[in-house]
Amino acid sequence: MKKLSVAIVAMASLAAPALAGGLTPPVVESEPTVAATPAPAPVQAWDGFYAGITGGSVTGGGASYAPGGAAFGMGRGSYGVFGGYNLQSGALVYGGEIAAQATDFNLDGAPGKFDNMIDLKARAGMAYGKALPYAFVGYSRGDWKNGDGQTNGAADGMNYGLGVDYAVNDKWSVGAELMRRELSTDFDGSARSVDTNFNTVQVRAGFRF
Repeated sequence: MKKLSVAIVAMASLAAPALAGGLTPPVVESEPTVAATPAPAPVQAWDGFYAGITGGSVTGGGASYAPGGAAFGMGRGSYGVFGGYNLQSGALVYGGEIAAQATDFNLDGAPGKFDNMIDLKARAGMAYGKALPYAFVGYSRGDWKNGDGQTNGAADGMNYGLGVDYAVNDKWSVGAELMRRELSTDFDGSARSVDTNFNTVQVRAGFRF
């Protein structure tokens, strides 16, 4: 009986480590943490009708007469109103605009000047955050006064340039444009003509409806 007890105790001592090891829970490796991809910033809305006010100043260019080739610089500024409509597809914004301005675009050293101006523009740009840089091209027509009575009262041609609008909020925006106008007219009752090619810098404030 004593020998049997000793054998049982020995077997129990041998089995204990095995049983203890068998009760140890298995190690489970955790899945790697994947960082969440941040959502893209929302694109500013520019679509729909808009209107506003603008003011500008001549920054270079002038007029040349034919025949004779007399040339003069041009200066001074303008103020007026504009309105248009934008279409938008993602960040792409495009549309048309019309502007009417009272002008004081005068020749330096000669009596010629523009009294007012109408600009039609096709615009296209890409929105970046709250900014909308764009390019444009279009048609311009102005009332030209030569000062000697020999003019048909209008000069017309093309305009083109670059601009940027910045959204102050969902409705209001401010911006600036650099515009080039290349206009010409013939004088009534003579073979003379005048070509005006000049640049303007304009600031603007608009409201989107």
